[in-house]
Amino acid sequence: MASQFQYATITDLENLLLVDVDSSFESQVETWIGAAEQQVNNYLGYVTASGLWNEQITGELNDARVDGDLNLVIHPRKRPISSLSSLQLWRGSDSITLDLTDDSTNRYIIPVQANVIVYPNDELTISGNSILIAGFSEIKFSRWYTKINYIAGYTSIPKDIAYATTLLASDVFMRHANKEGLVSLTQGRISKRWRERSDGRSDLQIDAFRVLDHYRVASGWF
Repeated sequence: MASQFQYATITDLENLLLVDVDSSFESQVETWIGAAEQQVNNYLGYVTASGLWNEQITGELNDARVDGDLNLVIHPRKRPISSLSSLQLWRGSDSITLDLTDDSTNRYIIPVQANVIVYPNDELTISGNSILIAGFSEIKFSRWYTKINYIAGYTSIPKDIAYATTLLASDVFMRHANKEGLVSLTQGRISKRWRERSDGRSDLQIDAFRVLDHYRVASGWF
């Protein structure tokens, strides 16, 4: 049975460690890979149902922010952002629905970094609301919220995240193989050494988190 998120596979682990996993032991290794995937999700802040994978997010509330040029800037919690399907402004029980397209052209902008959504002030168009605003300047200095439906996440897992997941799973595998807690093992001319830092982390873990640090910042959760 494959791990839940499938960021990495048993074959990835075998290729990294240059070992062959016996078929009778594969379910245990899949469990370790699943644990490594969850560790990646937690570290990066991807705690929604699909982890890093592309996902429909519905009804997410965020503070409404207006920049110096009076454009509405939305910072969704999951990134990278693929598309936006609904945008409302809320204050108390009052809501305003913003039109997202003009003749099939998006009124909003998702920059190439796909980390924010910008709705320009000069594109502001509202429909079907009991309250109206003439521009985002009217909400800049009061407490409003955005409520959005959008799709965000990765359509394919970045190779370096897959590599980091494999490193973390490999660390568990190697610790299991070294039940005696040996520092090194020598047989004839072959010597094997386990190295661990003073904080208890192995080189595998250190390398994995070094890879993930960039995504930790880019995810916007921290």
